[in-house]
Amino acid sequence: MTTQDLIKGLNEDLAAELGTVIRYTYQAGKCFGLLGAELRDLLGKDAQDELGHAAFLTDVILDLGGEPTTTPKPFEKPTDLKAMIELNLAMEAQDVKNYLAHANLAEQLGLPELKLKLEDLAADEAGHARELRRLLKGL
Repeated sequence: MTTQDLIKGLNEDLAAELGTVIRYTYQAGKCFGLLGAELRDLLGKDAQDELGHAAFLTDVILDLGGEPTTTPKPFEKPTDLKAMIELNLAMEAQDVKNYLAHANLAEQLGLPELKLKLEDLAADEAGHARELRRLLKGL
């Protein structure tokens, strides 16, 4: 594995984070009613968190000599709350998997600080998924 492989993976993570910011902002606007208000609040808070992830990834990619992507990962646009939550759960689970794989790559390349930070991002995404699962149980 090379630094270029890591940069490629981090750019995939960055595209996912950019897509999540847009997806959560879009979905928050589509939320109505009592349950929708709670989801809207959660999505708004989590979108800001994801934006912080994107800023970190941008810096790391540049520090490693890469060019950060500006293209967000595309996403589906379900119209009901349950489908939105299920989509977000699936995408958060994929993000956790990707961050852990890239943390492993960072460790192989002798980048312990990056390894730990990517593991923290994975844990943060797992926390988002936990919040979404709790909302899903209430539907």
